[in-house]
Amino acid sequence: MITIARFSTPEEAHLFRLRLGAGGVEAVILDEYMVQMDWLISNAIGGVRVQIHEEDLELSKQILQDDLCDSEAVITVSCPYCGSVETRSNEFTRRLSFLSILLFSCPLPVAKSQFTCNTCGRAWNERKRPSLA
Repeated sequence: MITIARFSTPEEAHLFRLRLGAGGVEAVILDEYMVQMDWLISNAIGGVRVQIHEEDLELSKQILQDDLCDSEAVITVSCPYCGSVETRSNEFTRRLSFLSILLFSCPLPVAKSQFTCNTCGRAWNERKRPSLA
């Protein structure tokens, strides 16, 4: 058995093991209970390890490569005004919320999921999409 990945939480390790299992690779998790008992020692013992048989190494690399290719298909948000998919998320609201936590020890209410269209320049909140009528 060889260690193919290390994670700081058992949940991440189980998700990875399940992905390998869906591709036909049998994997086991080690040190899961040590980390659950005392999560502070996770880094000291090398985290939660996922191990596979040596003969499954090439197949597991292929599964992970396929996952990377699939994850490049990014979900795009289209502009409700012009229909363009050239949009971007407004990072200012996240930064403002983080700054308010640092300064006031509590987050200020800010708009979530605000997007701006690169084509027409309009902004909208994803939860309150404007009607086109």
